[in-house]
Amino acid sequence: MITCTARDAFTYFKPESCVFVISVDEDGHPSGMVAGWHMKCSWEPPLFAVSLSRMGYTHRLIQKSKEFTIAVPNKSLEAAVEFFGATHGNEVDKFAVTGIATIPARKIRPPLIRDATINLECILQQEVPAGDHILFIGQVVAAYRNPGRKVLLNMGRQNGKRIFQEF
Repeated sequence: MITCTARDAFTYFKPESCVFVISVDEDGHPSGMVAGWHMKCSWEPPLFAVSLSRMGYTHRLIQKSKEFTIAVPNKSLEAAVEFFGATHGNEVDKFAVTGIATIPARKIRPPLIRDATINLECILQQEVPAGDHILFIGQVVAAYRNPGRKVLLNMGRQNGKRIFQEF
């Protein structure tokens, strides 16, 4: 066993699932990101939490709109995962560039990702400060799944490139 930093140890939590986190601006235009730090946190009421950097654009959108969508990707969305994880929504329209297909949510303004394995419509219930991040806890007000679709897992990096695998 060797001593390392907590940051270094965190990078070894692989495989890990990742999710799209989508919110909307004041005009209803969607923007999103990919997050690896997320979890189910209650059955009743159904709650889902995601940890986002205090510096991010999606963070600001959720604080203003008080709602967000969680979409669990599969292999068909791998290129979009890479793009959403490497660009900033306040600088580029990620949906326009990737051509990712969305459909309207039923109870909130942020859209669903049509081909995602799972989509959750969430209304913000609580913000919990967590160091340089904020933990957004949302009540799931609607949930959807695409039968037969798998979950894309981030297996880590090899030669500087992310490796993904479905499970």
